[in-house]
Formats: sequence, C-alpha cells, structure tokens
Amino acid sequence: MSKRVFKVVSSLVFSAIIILALGGYFVAKNFDLNKYKYYAEDIVKQYTGRVLKINGDAKVALSLIPTVVVNDVELSNSDWAQNPQMIKLKQAEVKISLLPLLKKKIVVDKIILQSPEVFLEKSVEGEGNWNFVGNERLEANKVVKQLPKEINQNPAIASAGAVAFAGFVAKNVQIQDGIISYYDAKSAKSEIVDIKNITLKIPAVDADMNASWDIVYNSKDIKGEAIFGSIQQFLNKEKSFPFDIKAEALGIDIDVRGGVVNAMDDLQYAFEANIYNPAGNFDAPETTLKTRVNGDINGATAQLNVLNIVNNEIRGIVDVRWDEKPIKISADLQSPQINIRNFSSNSNFALRLPSVINSAQALTFISPANIPYDLLDYANGDMKLDVKKLTIAPGIEAENIKATMKLNDGKLNISPLTLDFGGGEIDASVVVNAQKQSIEMSVLSKNMLLQNLYKEFALVNSSDFGIKTGGKLDLDINLYTKGKTCRDLSQNLDGQVIAIVGKSEVQTGSLEFLKGGFINQLLSSLGIVAPQTKNMELTCAVIRADLKAGKAEFPNGIAIDSNQFTLVSNGDINLVNDQISFTVEPSMNKLAQGNVAQAMASFIKIVGTLQNPKIRLDKSEALKTLAGVAMTGGVSYLGSQVLLNGSGEPCYVALEGTKYANLFPKPTGVKAASQEMYNDATKQIKKELKSLENTAKDFLKMFK
Repeated sequence: MSKRVFKVVSSLVFSAIIILALGGYFVAKNFDLNKYKYYAEDIVKQYTGRVLKINGDAKVALSLIPTVVVNDVELSNSDWAQNPQMIKLKQAEVKISLLPLLKKKIVVDKIILQSPEVFLEKSVEGEGNWNFVGNERLEANKVVKQLPKEINQNPAIASAGAVAFAGFVAKNVQIQDGIISYYDAKSAKSEIVDIKNITLKIPAVDADMNASWDIVYNSKDIKGEAIFGSIQQFLNKEKSFPFDIKAEALGIDIDVRGGVVNAMDDLQYAFEANIYNPAGNFDAPETTLKTRVNGDINGATAQLNVLNIVNNEIRGIVDVRWDEKPIKISADLQSPQINIRNFSSNSNFALRLPSVINSAQALTFISPANIPYDLLDYANGDMKLDVKKLTIAPGIEAENIKATMKLNDGKLNISPLTLDFGGGEIDASVVVNAQKQSIEMSVLSKNMLLQNLYKEFALVNSSDFGIKTGGKLDLDINLYTKGKTCRDLSQNLDGQVIAIVGKSEVQTGSLEFLKGGFINQLLSSLGIVAPQTKNMELTCAVIRADLKAGKAEFPNGIAIDSNQFTLVSNGDINLVNDQISFTVEPSMNKLAQGNVAQAMASFIKIVGTLQNPKIRLDKSEALKTLAGVAMTGGVSYLGSQVLLNGSGEPCYVALEGTKYANLFPKPTGVKAASQEMYNDATKQIKKELKSLENTAKDFLKMFK
C-alpha cells in the first residue's frame, strides 16, 4: 500500500469516527430523558400498585458510548412492611450501542447497578411483600404494544415476548455491592445476602447467556458460573432451555446440567446433579449425591443414583409434591450396607458401644437440647427403607432391615420395622407424636443367639470367653416417654425392659473386650473370669427393669443361675439425677477351705453415678454371707443364701409379675429350720463384724 493510499484510507476512517461521534453527541444532546421518568412511574403504578420514584437526575452522559445514568431510585413497599421501600438503587448506568442509536433503535450494551438494596418481608399472616396488586396483570404482550413503534416492529425478533427483551435486555448486566434482606415477622428472624458482584452476559437474543456470581450468605461464600440457552429458547414453548451450572455454595460443590421447557406457562424441567459436601461442613459427615430430577411447577421426582454418606450408599426414588399443604414426600430407598461407625464422632449417628461398655457408662450425660418435633409438621408422606446389612459396632451387625414409615399431621409411625439380628428376628415399632411431644417404642425378638449377636461371645480358641451351646436370648422392650428435650425424655421414661438367656454352656475365659474396665473388675472379684475357671453350666440369666418417671428399678431383676454360682442384683438407676444403687448378691456353690476372698465378694454394693460408679461394702450382705459360712461349717453358703433370699429360683423371682413368670420353676420358699439356723449364726458373728468389715475394706482396695 502506497503512502498516498494509506493517507486516503486513514482520512476516511478518521472522518467516519468524527461523523459518528458528532451524530451521537447530537442525539444525546437533544434527548431529554427526564420527560420519560413519569411514563415509567405510571407503568409501574398501573401494574404493581406500588410507587416508583426516580429522585435523582436521569441524564445521558456524553461519550463515544452514550450512557444513560439514573440516580436514587426507589420502589415503595407494602403498607404493613417494616421498611418503607422494597427496592432502593443508588445508581443505574445504561450504556447504549452507538450505531443502532443513529438508526433510531435502542440497543442496550451494558447495565451497571450500583448498591441495590432489596427488602423482602413476610407478614405475621404469611403474606409476602413481593405479591403485587395492580389494575392489570403484567404481561409481555401488553407492554410490547406500548413500546416505541421502531422497537415493536423489529422483524429480527420471532415472538412478541422476545420483542420486550430485544431493546431493553442488555448484552452485559453487572450488579455491584448490593444486599438482599429477608425478614419474617412471625418468627422475628432475618437473613441478609451480601452481593459482591453478579454478572450476566447476553450477546444476542439467539445466543447463549453466561452468568457469574460472588455473594455471601450467613458468613459463607457462594460463588459460581453458569451457561444458559438463548432468550428465544426460553420463550419458545416447544424447545428446551438448557443450563449448565457449576457453583460452590455454603461450602458445597454443585454441578447441575439440564433443561427447562415452557417456563412462561406450564413449567417442566429435568436435570442431573452432582453435589458434594465435605466432612464437617454444617457439622455433617462427608456426603456425595448423584441424582436425576424431573418435575414441574407442582413437584419433582428424584432418582437417587448414588447417595454416599461416608461410604454408606443409599439408592432409590424420592417424590416431593409442594402443591399440597403440607408438602407430601414419598420415598423408596435401598442400601447394600450401612456402617454407623463411619459417621463422625460428633454426629448424632455415632455409636461406640464397646467403649461405653468398657467404661461402665451405660449412659453419658443427656443433652438438654430440644427435640425438633416441628420438623414433623412440615410434611406428610411415607417411606420404605430396605438395608441389607447394618454394622452397629465391631462384631455387632444386623441384616435385612425393612422399615415402613408414615408421617401424617405431625405423627410419625414406623411400623413394621423388622430385622435379622443375632441369628434371629426382631419386630419393632416406633411412634413419634409432635402434638403430644411423645415417643413410644416396642421391641420383640425371637430365636436370637448370644454367640451370633456379638462376636466376642463366639468361641475362637480355648482361652476365650464364649457360648459353647445354647445362648438363646429373648428381648421384650416397651417404652413410653414425653418431653421437649432429650433430658425430659429420660426423666419421663416409663415402661419395661426384659432380657432372658436360656440354658447354656459357657466357657468362662478371658473377657478381652472388657479388660481394664469397671465391669471386668467386678466380674474378676466374683471369680467369673479367673484363669482357673473353665466352664459354667448356665441354667438361666435375666435382666428386668421396670421404668417409672425416669427411674429404672430392678426388683431382684438381674439374676444369673449356674452350677458354679448364683447372682442376684437388686437396685435402681435414677435418670433424673443419674444416681445408681445396686446390691450384688453372688453365692458360690462351693467355697474352698479358707478362701475368704470369694466369700467377701458378696459384700459388694455399687453406688455413685452413671458417670462414676463405685464399689462399696454392703454390711447387710456381709452378715448374710458370713452367717451362711457358719451354717455350712465354712464349706458352702449357697444353701443359706437361697433360703435367706426366699428363692432357689432367682430367674423366676426376677420375672415374677410379668408374662414370662412361668418360664422357670417356682421357688420352694423359706424353711423355718433354716431361718432359725441363720438367726443363731448371725448372733454369733455380730460381735466380730467390725474386724470382718476392716478385712473386707482391705479386700476392696483392689478396686480403687
């Protein structure tokens, strides 16, 4: 290109720029935007019933890109609302494309909203301030008819709805430094969303849209970006409007892809979602959800392809209908395996049974936290759950858990609830009533075996503790309680708990799983885990607890009858103040000559709290034991103990008054001759009781 040609071209380009600039200046200089403020205010008043005020100046800034600047805009609120304005806007900048403007066409290139404030409120009666009441329902076609003629007749736009967007939907929209406030007058709760930046890009009505956002909600960042279909696709009833969203919201990673059809009239949608919540976020365990959702304006159905909660997988279908009041939820869920131990230690699902046993703390301090009964009022519905294997703790597993749950008017009924446990079956039911703030539970087992229930009860080698034969266990639990808090529930607990073990042969080896704990010390003192002990022929074992107003009483309710010893325990656990008090009455069938230590084992009384149980001397039991030794010439005191306790059948006594009373033979009663012998022996040893008590105290030092 020669210098002459270059000069000519350069001159023409420069001249064109000057002409366009002068033309833009002329249009902007002679365009009085303030004349149209009242037109906009009238339109808003007509269709919303609210007052729009443009308090500041509306002007066109002179530059190569004409910019409309509107300052201090307000939209009035409902009469009952707390804030006088629903929307406040510090400044709006509208940048208009220059070339279309010269052809008397308005094409918005960019909109920047500075410091918008939106105040959303809900009245005590449940009315939202976003419900507008105007003379006519706002419709795109009606607005189109009132638009300037050159916009209304634009042949490049296919539908009437798109015409409304053509001139006034900007290619770029940016919102900076705003807030959205929500206030519920009934609950007096408020929430605020801080907007750092929101950007929307729309190149053309037939091109894909892009969006990005950076906001803060409840002190947590919400960031993301999305690709949407075109405006034409959105308005076309026959075509799908696609979307692809990737976001990090409140610490959760979200990836959603799908589409929407007929969004303006009869909304339908389908999408696939991949959601990940890291461990500890919201105090919840690590969770991954992969699902496909189909729905409409009335509800949705979700196919759970994978719901993985710390390696516990759940699959199934969940259907939600929010057009019903209250919301209706139906679900059919399955899982191949759930391991409760996988949940985090601070989770409500965590259960560490072995450590609880080892420390002899049947219960830890019960929280005063409120029971969320109100959650039961939010929805009605039903759910079926099928879990093939449930791991509760090491060596404790259940299989084939099947549950049917129905929720109606705040009452949750879980029945039937069945599972295979310990080689047998359990039938259970649970009823939670939000209106009465009550919980009711029943559990009934059949054909369970101890050695199948817990792996530590199964024999592996000759030194183990375990069940050689028998081991049949029956459970019958019926409980009812009520209260607002967890603590209330424990203090109002009523009902009965019964556990019965039938005739069994027990190898009394080492109880490794109890080593070092309080219970191991107690059993060692009774000689049950002594190395010299080999086998025990168990006739029966019973635990019976009668609960009333938070107090569990054991009326001779802990009983063990075997060929080596008989043990009866009587006492109570007070769940109101956590106090415990038990007497332990073991009777050895044969007492070796001079083996005073085992005789003194029956001095034991357990007192203190559930948190800190202690072994103490029981003087009355010392009298009984020593009298029994005297009665038998120092060889055996089982016979005297049976007579003194009024029973040779401790399991019958423990079950007396229940439907299981006839499961074992009745006792023979107290013989007068034996009672006289006991009285005489007692008189003889009372003089020496003080020295015997000191000897017992020395013996009990081993437990400290």
